[in-house]
Amino acid sequence: MLKNLKGLLLEILKRKGFSPVVLVDDGKMFGVQFVAKDVLFSIHIIPTGLEKIPYAVVLNSPAVVDLPTTTEVLLTILQMNLSIPIGAFGYSDGTLIYKHSITDNDLTEEELDRIMDIAISLVNVHANKILRMFGGRLALDFPPGFELKA
Repeated sequence: MLKNLKGLLLEILKRKGFSPVVLVDDGKMFGVQFVAKDVLFSIHIIPTGLEKIPYAVVLNSPAVVDLPTTTEVLLTILQMNLSIPIGAFGYSDGTLIYKHSITDNDLTEEELDRIMDIAISLVNVHANKILRMFGGRLALDFPPGFELKA
């Protein structure tokens, strides 16, 4: 199943014109990092330890870094979460983080493609909103060699 999900993911990224960088591919877990609409993303296929749902697909994005820690920033993030259809934004150490997990044994190419489109679009919109309101910088500005961990 990992091999099928891995192939499905790589095919979608290739078709969308993204250049994924493989972070991990050890036979148990697979992860790539890529840039979409000026925002850094990673997708990992990780084992769940459950027989009925052996793998989860986890999409992450450290969308904006160097944000101030204020009540206004935190309230804005909470309000953003009320308006998004999938995933959620979080805040950690000055970083706006997006995460969406998919646990579906019958995940089709069309479903994964659509989920990725929605997630990329909403992260881009909300990252730009946060930048305009509070400053910070895109996570893409991380130093060379930075790796997003699952």
